[in-house]
Amino acid sequence: MRESVIRRTTVLCAQTGAVNLSQGFSDDDALPELKQLAHDAIAGHHHQYTDPWGSPVLRRAVARKMARYNHIDADPDRNIVITCGATEGMIVAMEGLIERGSEVITFAPMYENYVLQSIAAGLTLRTLEVWEPDFSFTAEQLEALYSPRTAAILLCNPCNPTGKVFTAAELETIAAFAAAHDLLIFCDETYEFLVWPGHRHLSIGSLADARDRTVTVTSMGKTYSVTGWRVGYLVAEESLTNELRKMHDFHTVTAPHPFQIALAGALELPDDFYERLRAEYWMRKQVLASALGKIGLTYYEPGGSYFLWCDYARVSDEEDHVFSERLMREVGVAGVAGSVFYPHATRNPRRLRFTFSKRRATIEEAARRLEAVQQS
Repeated sequence: MRESVIRRTTVLCAQTGAVNLSQGFSDDDALPELKQLAHDAIAGHHHQYTDPWGSPVLRRAVARKMARYNHIDADPDRNIVITCGATEGMIVAMEGLIERGSEVITFAPMYENYVLQSIAAGLTLRTLEVWEPDFSFTAEQLEALYSPRTAAILLCNPCNPTGKVFTAAELETIAAFAAAHDLLIFCDETYEFLVWPGHRHLSIGSLADARDRTVTVTSMGKTYSVTGWRVGYLVAEESLTNELRKMHDFHTVTAPHPFQIALAGALELPDDFYERLRAEYWMRKQVLASALGKIGLTYYEPGGSYFLWCDYARVSDEEDHVFSERLMREVGVAGVAGSVFYPHATRNPRRLRFTFSKRRATIEEAARRLEAVQQS
């Protein structure tokens, strides 16, 4: 086990004064709509334990949202578990549903947490490395990773760190593979509302082959820019949910009750809330992408999420962790070394991940510092 490189970089940013484009959370104040919902919840009677698997108010709101947006029928009393964010949700799924010593197939580059969570859960990750330009894969590649110990396949859609949005055909391939081998599917859909023009988010749990074997893992903190509220949820078939509830109960008992009530209200916000959110993030993305391009970095055009997956090969042949450290200390802008997202890679990917989730002033300050590099 080791500490998170991403969260360690956030600590280093605070110590060095670097602009933190490493960890994917907003440094904006909470939006007025969310603040008001929290004020209303705290003014009410929501200060003690609620049901361990989540407030009935939030579970009903999640069920409505899943039917409307994800096209998944979820009974609020049988198919939903409210967790302390997607981080707790994923470790609960791993520990509650898979025997220690089993294997999980996933795609690299992948979110750092999955590596550390699999270690904690006593599981082995078998990774299918996908590369630019489209991070595609084949059914044959999946089959090559299967073994009698394989218990599940894990994906993040839209993907952290690359921003890839899986196509319907790719999701059908994953679902068919899982059905053929009777595997579970863990799908992290944290960035489901952050999907960019030309792409469409599709929940794998809505597909026929995947419906009864998928655990949909979602964070509410990222969408609503309230990561400190620590609320997410799991959606799964009833026999799976029964096991998830047990494991969640003994991890945290319950997510913060007032914030569950507030986020039930957030799920009822109109569509234009999400349209404004996407428009603001897209403007920030354009500012950051322009600044990175001026110093010679190229990037994969994200289909979703709020990350830029950047290639620095034209700028330096240093190892990515060396280049990333130098950028933070000498330029004052911090990203994450790409090798963090390739746990079994033997070569330097020469990639960095930057987030454009920060407020516009933060992005503009990063751009100013990067422009100073170009002028020097």
